[in-house]
Amino acid sequence: MADELLSQEEIDLLLQTLGRKEEKKTYDVKPLDLSMFEHISAGRLPGLELIFERWISGLRRGMASLVASIPNILKESVSVMRFGDFVKTLPTPCAIGLLSVDPLRGTCLLAVDPKLIYVIVSSVFGGGARSNKVEDRDFTRIEFRIIQRLFNVCYQELEMAWKTMMDVRIQLISMETKPTLLTTARTRERFIILKLNVIIEGNEGYIQLAIPENAVVPYKDLLKGSADLKLKDIHEDAIRALQGIQVNLEVILGSAEIIFEKLLDLKEGDVIALNRLLREPVEVRIEGISKFLAFLGQTGNRKAIKLQRYVDMED
Repeated sequence: MADELLSQEEIDLLLQTLGRKEEKKTYDVKPLDLSMFEHISAGRLPGLELIFERWISGLRRGMASLVASIPNILKESVSVMRFGDFVKTLPTPCAIGLLSVDPLRGTCLLAVDPKLIYVIVSSVFGGGARSNKVEDRDFTRIEFRIIQRLFNVCYQELEMAWKTMMDVRIQLISMETKPTLLTTARTRERFIILKLNVIIEGNEGYIQLAIPENAVVPYKDLLKGSADLKLKDIHEDAIRALQGIQVNLEVILGSAEIIFEKLLDLKEGDVIALNRLLREPVEVRIEGISKFLAFLGQTGNRKAIKLQRYVDMED
């Protein structure tokens, strides 16, 4: 019975808890946004990543026609974002081009940071690339012309990059400067966002390309396996290009060695014995490199050779 009695310390703890109400803790519960964990990686869609890389390379060349120096363009991120969240990230004003990419469904967006526009405008008019203060105002007519030229470069280079994968036609539908007026997609519709950091003479700005995720879904298999397909296409293109190249073919009948004194005494009608028998195969060289052994012959009134075998480099 002694073992069942409470100790004085346990009795004191019980007395302290008597009459005390149980405290209820409240927690601020927020729903988990799964879209935060969704990303398009090179491993999942290598074809799309290849299009992006080729577009970046084309933009470097194309934008060099607008500014005095070649810009440095870096791929900052590729992510999946809801349309409403993407619009919230855009400043006002912002040069936004609405692109039709046939046969892709939906409308793609091309957003250019106003800082970058001011840098390009400054460079075009010879003042050196410098960034102006971004104000809540509309772009001027001159700035609109520069924006239109920039958009032309962007979507033309993008069309060329896409055509390495599939035949597309890109057109600029319209331009918008106020993100809040965009109604091309539902708020919760997901977009693939490519963000590029453009550096011109130390000044930075960004270009963002937004592609509806639903537009890519029908071509997902093509974009997933396009790396191998494009390697095959590149190989076939290279073969076709090489087929039209002319090469020099030589047939070596034989060789002989004579001293210089006899060389000086040679005259018409002299015979030089070669080191190869008449019925022995002769050496065939392509651009000076031995490639085949062949037998001498004749076709009609012309001399000919009949290939015997391919010459291994180890022979």
